[in-house]
Amino acid sequence: MSKTYFLAFASTTGNPNINTGLSPTFISFRSNVSGQSFISATPPGITEIPGATGMYYFQFGPTLPVVWIADGGAFLSGSSRYITGSLDPIQSVDEKMGTLSDSFGSTSVDPQSALGYLKRLVENFEGAAVFTKSTGTWAVYSRGSSALLFQKTLTNTTTSATKS
Repeated sequence: MSKTYFLAFASTTGNPNINTGLSPTFISFRSNVSGQSFISATPPGITEIPGATGMYYFQFGPTLPVVWIADGGAFLSGSSRYITGSLDPIQSVDEKMGTLSDSFGSTSVDPQSALGYLKRLVENFEGAAVFTKSTGTWAVYSRGSSALLFQKTLTNTTTSATKS
């Protein structure tokens, strides 16, 4: 899933509104592949936010660390022309908190999101647990249903109880 990143081609004290209509590009966009040196990666396009704002954006979903240099173009000079930055896959963590369709009080939760994991934990904690002495099995069922979440076999000796 892509995230949106924003750029402004202006000096630290400059107003980006004066730098409208640029056609910025990435002159370097490099990714790190698991212990290897950084290699060139395909950069996304950079677009100006409408309304002559001088603010630009690009969308990218990093799966590996990325370092980049963006060039605002020959129209700019000095510290306004180049911007450097980095992207890290950890920046995608907020995307896994949930999705637009997630509803914690219903069954509509993405099982891969943090809300999905949390919902399964709540189902586990609030579910019915049954221990059958004759077989030594402990079964936990989903809250409000007969769906078996998990089952364990317990053994008891004179010194300890073990689950398997």
